Amino acid sequence: MRFFGIIIVACVALTSNASLAQSGEPSFVTVDENLWITFYDVPSHRFRAIRDAFVRRDFDSASRDLVTSASYLKIESARASPAIAERLDDVATQMTSIAKAMDDQNVTSVTLDKLFGRAHWLLAQHYLSLAREARDANNNRMSGRYLWATTHHLERAVLWSNARIDREVVKTLEGLRDLAMRLQDDQEANAARKEKPIVRAEKVLVKLGAVIDRPVALKIQ
Repeated sequence: MRFFGIIIVACVALTSNASLAQSGEPSFVTVDENLWITFYDVPSHRFRAIRDAFVRRDFDSASRDLVTSASYLKIESARASPAIAERLDDVATQMTSIAKAMDDQNVTSVTLDKLFGRAHWLLAQHYLSLAREARDANNNRMSGRYLWATTHHLERAVLWSNARIDREVVKTLEGLRDLAMRLQDDQEANAARKEKPIVRAEKVLVKLGAVIDRPVALKIQ
């Protein structure tokens, strides 16, 4: 079982109380990675809440959720590869900056959409990297869980980019989700692994990068 240390502001990423991120010296806790991966979709919920609050001109709520989102990205950047970590940190910094001036006329829905799309795109690559590491360590269950998270963030990256994808890509993403579930099943894992789900994910990553005009930071094997 793999463990890693994270800043206590992880609590912020799971609640609506952003004040924790602004108080005192950070503490550290040890968290089971099997538990942490279950929160892979926190950004999705937060981003929708921010967008809705922004449209309603509830800038205080939008700002709080944006700080929460930045905290989540900082946590993930701490365990990401250098190239992805740098980009996640940059997005987190932008979120924090915008949160301080949410009612600025230069902040628009388009501004937020692009930022959210970029965050999802980077998280997809981050989780794909972790899925690959788990595969190489013969940890099929974790590889499947990270592959599921990868697929989720790839789909959200497309949605926030307002891009259209062809039916073939949709089927590939559906297939990846199925393989991710099978990798987590002891009876199906070996068969699923033989279908090279990580390689498939890498290929669709590159294809989607061209569709939504996003660079691929992950080194493709």
